[in-house]
Amino acid sequence: MAIENVKGSLEYSKDLQSAMASNPLKKETTSETQRQKNIQEAASKIDAKALMTSYVVEFQMNVSSTSENNFNSQNGVSLLGGSALSNPDRLTSILNGLDLNAIGYKGKPLQELTSNEAKALIAEDGFFGIAKTSARIADFVIAGAGDDVEKLKAGREGVIRGYNQAQKAWGGELPDISKETLQKSLEKIDKRLTELGVNVLEENV
Repeated sequence: MAIENVKGSLEYSKDLQSAMASNPLKKETTSETQRQKNIQEAASKIDAKALMTSYVVEFQMNVSSTSENNFNSQNGVSLLGGSALSNPDRLTSILNGLDLNAIGYKGKPLQELTSNEAKALIAEDGFFGIAKTSARIADFVIAGAGDDVEKLKAGREGVIRGYNQAQKAWGGELPDISKETLQKSLEKIDKRLTELGVNVLEENV
């Protein structure tokens, strides 16, 4: 998605080249004032497109980071609620690197949770449960994109990237709770895209 936007911005650069090539500074062709006006108009298109591309890419990166943070937190709590930890060092390392304030968690430090407390947090109505975690992720995308379809698409891709980055951090597939959270997040974003007239079935083939 982001690559397509960058390609699109390159297309606009042709406007400037065209303005300069087709309107040389010759009295018999056009005035200097008109030539400068044409160039400025083309340049303004390039600047606007480049600015929008940068804005969308930055948004996608923020979504990716936020999603990864949510998935890492959810998986960490899920492991804390289990009976055995296969890699406690990795768990500690990832938990120490989480920005819990960024996702609105104000509770007990995760490293200090008991098994029962962790289980409560990933339960159906828990802060790190599927419903609340998917809502945080999807709402972040929807609120940030508004009615901008391209930003919504970029945000959707950012969620998937965040999930994949979390998998890399843990060194393997995330548990079912995170897979379901990803699915619910994408469903909510797709619903918003549909409301804006996008055929999500075609888009996600």
